[in-house]
Amino acid sequence: MRYEVLIKFLLIIILSITFGCEKDDFSHPDDSKYESTIGEITLNIDNTFQVIDHFGASGGFQDQWVGKWSGTSKNEIAKLFFSTETDVLGNPEGIGLSLWRTIIGDGAADQRNSGFSVSNWFRETECYLDSNGNYNWNKQQGEQWFLSKAKEYGVSRFTAWAGTPPYFMTKNGFVFSTTEVSSFNCNPDKYHDYASFLANVVKRYENQGYNFVTVCPFNETQYEWNAVVGAAQQSGTKALNSEVAVVTRIIDNVFTQKGVKAKIMIPEAGQLKYLYEGVSATTNQVNDFFNTESDNYIGDLDNLSKHIAGHSYFSNGTNYESIRQRKSLKALLASHDLDYWQTEYSILGTAYQQGKDIATFEEMDYALWLSRIIHTDLVFGNAAGWSFWTALNQSQYGDHPFRFNLVLYTPSSNNSAHTGGTYKENKLLWALGNFSRFVRPGMVRFEVVDPEYNEEEAVENFMISGYKNTSNNEVVLVCVNNTDNNRKISFENYGEDFEVVEGTFDIYTTSNSSDLKKSTMNFDAVTIKAKSIVTLKAMLK
Repeated sequence: MRYEVLIKFLLIIILSITFGCEKDDFSHPDDSKYESTIGEITLNIDNTFQVIDHFGASGGFQDQWVGKWSGTSKNEIAKLFFSTETDVLGNPEGIGLSLWRTIIGDGAADQRNSGFSVSNWFRETECYLDSNGNYNWNKQQGEQWFLSKAKEYGVSRFTAWAGTPPYFMTKNGFVFSTTEVSSFNCNPDKYHDYASFLANVVKRYENQGYNFVTVCPFNETQYEWNAVVGAAQQSGTKALNSEVAVVTRIIDNVFTQKGVKAKIMIPEAGQLKYLYEGVSATTNQVNDFFNTESDNYIGDLDNLSKHIAGHSYFSNGTNYESIRQRKSLKALLASHDLDYWQTEYSILGTAYQQGKDIATFEEMDYALWLSRIIHTDLVFGNAAGWSFWTALNQSQYGDHPFRFNLVLYTPSSNNSAHTGGTYKENKLLWALGNFSRFVRPGMVRFEVVDPEYNEEEAVENFMISGYKNTSNNEVVLVCVNNTDNNRKISFENYGEDFEVVEGTFDIYTTSNSSDLKKSTMNFDAVTIKAKSIVTLKAMLK
């Protein structure tokens, strides 16, 4: 009897071990019969971050010329920038920018001797105001044409910036600095005149029905902007934070007196790190302007914007540094109840080369890099607005045609007297369009978890961000596949936390062979092709 009990006991142990091992899937990670869940993406649609205000571009100095062209070319260019229509196959005809950034001209083009080099004629701007105090609203016709076309296409947000006060208000009579000008190039007795000039220009635009949300009186004040007279390339002025604060207080009073609705955007830094770090008199600007203990505190001004502008140039030397700068900025702005607008980026510097020979680059490689920067600003910096510099450019040097424009234009003659020209759209246009055409104002970014990569690996390989429209239940995903392999997307929580109508996504692909080309895919068969930028759009059930 004792032996029978022992045998039964041993049988129970053997059966327990046998069936226990068969049930314990996680104890056999190398067994081929068990499928790994690595790579399945989770959409946490209710875990939300920033509300998107806009995607835009700057006319810069270039729209003043193309906007005065005769013929149909400029209309075709405007369609590329602003249209939200599609062709008969559903392919977007344009990238649907939701903000247009225009310059308030400084008058270099009106001077007998601007001090610019002959080859930089295209960066000279007209000024609505002359040295006698008279306004001529027929100036800046090219800029005005693009403003009108943007509004005609339904763009509802505009912003303006000035690189410098008009030449007749500056210390040296030029719109750039010279050796004798060490800081803000404006005579102190002209500060009020500068404020009134900005207010009158913006108020004029507002009276014409333009919704100017911000105006920036100081652009990239960290740089010296020094030039030799006759060799200047661009307008601009350095300004100490103390000078910015003094002048901004004056502008605030004038905006109130004149009933200007637009808010004053201070600061607009030349690099992101200048907003939150540094010990010079032109850096650490958020703390200097918004800390109540600072001598330069202006955070209580009635007309000051809550949007803090920075430029993403030179912030992407390494993946770690790119992410660190944006996270640092995000944390600081949150502590002051401010948000971040990235107002200028094009592919300056050499980081985009990634140690490779650019002779091997295809146009799509530049588009993938641009998408990386946009994604990083949105996901790690919580950018609420993002704008490209510049919408139009004419440089043909080296690989410049692929780095500094959405549309490359060639004037019919290389001087300000030209009346027409030709243009070519750049792949950067469509890369921006993967965001701007589908991530619309008012949409909110939500959390997307991709276990395939950590943060630094993701920006090097595969990026995905998600957005939803809280009013109509539309959901948008933007994927950037910088790898040489297709990526099949599986959704971990599909059917539990979300479903899409009819189980399908509209797909818009930018690649070497397509520009936002439309297709459709079932939710369980989504594949992001190698070296492509893909937007997925659907309605949530």
